[in-house]
Amino acid sequence: MRRLFWMGLGAVGAVVVVQRARSAVKRLPDTVAEAVTAQVGQAGQRASSALHEAVDVFRAARAERETELVTALLVEPEGGTERRPRTARAEPPASRGDRGDEVWDDDPWGPADDED
Repeated sequence: MRRLFWMGLGAVGAVVVVQRARSAVKRLPDTVAEAVTAQVGQAGQRASSALHEAVDVFRAARAERETELVTALLVEPEGGTERRPRTARAEPPASRGDRGDEVWDDDPWGPADDED
């Protein structure tokens, strides 16, 4: 019963607050409401332009950093970028546990071992 009483009192209080707020807004002159509306609009425009500026700065910094990374990491080796194919294939292992001796080209850009 107490909860019902406090819920009813809260609902009545909310209705009274809303009615008083509406009457206060009606008593305000139109110029004040227009001024508040204009200030809110200007604040929105400032926030929008600040966001666009931040995104533009981010994109420029990202492009600059990407260029730095590309030049630092994508260095072309002395022999060129073309890889040589392996000259020999490894024999298949005898069993699953035994991998056998696999032939790999450890340095694809270095001189070929089998060149005569």
